[in-house]
Amino acid sequence: MVTTRQVFGGVGRAMRAIDREAKRSQARRIAYERSAQKIALLEQAADAADEYQELVEQLAGAHRVSFNPVDWAGIAKRPSLPKPERSSTHEDAARRALASYQPNWFERTLGLAAGKVGALEKAVADAAIQDDASHRTACGRAKAADDEQEFARKLVALDREAVVKVVNEQSRLGNLPFCVEGLDLYFDPDGHITAHVDGLDIDDMPTQSVTLLQSGKASIKALSQAKVYELHRANICASALRVAIELLQVVPVPVVEVVMETDLLDPATGHIEPKPVLTVKVSRQAIATLALERTEAPAVVERLSGKMDWNSRRGVVALGEG
Repeated sequence: MVTTRQVFGGVGRAMRAIDREAKRSQARRIAYERSAQKIALLEQAADAADEYQELVEQLAGAHRVSFNPVDWAGIAKRPSLPKPERSSTHEDAARRALASYQPNWFERTLGLAAGKVGALEKAVADAAIQDDASHRTACGRAKAADDEQEFARKLVALDREAVVKVVNEQSRLGNLPFCVEGLDLYFDPDGHITAHVDGLDIDDMPTQSVTLLQSGKASIKALSQAKVYELHRANICASALRVAIELLQVVPVPVVEVVMETDLLDPATGHIEPKPVLTVKVSRQAIATLALERTEAPAVVERLSGKMDWNSRRGVVALGEG
């Protein structure tokens, strides 16, 4: 027999059990949320550290690319493709199939021969269309080869329009936001090419570093002025090398001279003005011998006898004004 007290006692025990379980669930939920928040913070810290390292690599390592120059001289000298002749290979095969068709007993009995002949005749017409398409494709390939050869001859002769076209269409200079803000090409009567590059300024450099601690937290520290100057120098040098590499890959010249400019304070006028801070001549032969992926840009520029006035106390100064 179940008494009233026993009933309410059972309900009380059940309610207390539900309450304890709810509290345990809440505790688990809070613990999970805290864990998820911690993981999110750790992931954000890792992302921030990775983004900083990627930025530094883009600023100081833009020159670390493979060097694969186009052999325009070889293209200009290669023999032209013969003018394609239209072939009737597919049509001839379809006509042979039509001529050799002999309806069998089943086709004659059910009157299917006429339909079969019609299908074979259509196959002949389709084959002729296919032969026409193949001929047009071959003519297109021959014309493209001739056009490329003619374009190569213009490039070898350093036709200015051809040079500008190949730089705009085949170089990767337009995809270098962490290297250059503008570029002008200059030609002299001897065929030498000089690139005047509007490089990044000291204000474009990061002023804080982000590293990941063993605890998983991000450590954000201010970069010393000397480190900022050092990163700016590396960026100027890497940008100069990358511009030279891109030009030497698509323009058939043995040497490219690069003049890097950046905004500096002119003490005479008190105005910020673009000033040349680096000049370097980069030869195709020198670049081909370097393992660019493992080099530091300032060391390469120094090896190439580049001219730059820089030290860790004041950064870069305009050439001839230091």
